[in-house]
Amino acid sequence: MAAPNTRIVRRSNALLGYAYGRRFEYAEQMSVGRSPVAPLAAAMMTGSNAFTLGVGGRYFNRLPRRLVERLAPKPGTGPSERAREQGHYRVETYTTTTSGARYVAAMAQQGDPGYKSTAVLLGECGLALATDRDALSDRRGVLTPVAAMGDVLLTRLPAAGVTLETTALS
Repeated sequence: MAAPNTRIVRRSNALLGYAYGRRFEYAEQMSVGRSPVAPLAAAMMTGSNAFTLGVGGRYFNRLPRRLVERLAPKPGTGPSERAREQGHYRVETYTTTTSGARYVAAMAQQGDPGYKSTAVLLGECGLALATDRDALSDRRGVLTPVAAMGDVLLTRLPAAGVTLETTALS
């Protein structure tokens, strides 16, 4: 998700009047743990991402429709309810301010990130737009979630089971 996320974060900074500073930089990495199979998992992730980005987008629309329909998952064949409940994620963002202070911000949720968590996040954004209009930003146009609903989501997401925390590092 680094490709879209980096652009969304930089756009948010610009939309918020460079609230993070004009020299703000953002990058993403993914950890696959430290087990003996971690190097293999990392290589597989890197290879599949490179293939998808490099070849998939360029040639996917040229594949015969029947082949795509045969290979693609069928509607309703996603993970079981048990698998959706057992999944989880934790995202940590490390930052160093211009004064040298260091922080880690974390976002975590129980539930499969690709199904359950995405549904919760989208649902809370929709509810914020529908029911919290007076508390939303007065900005208009093509906005990022933070620029449009940032403060409202800081209240809504924890109430929906999303853990948000920030810790100063020494």
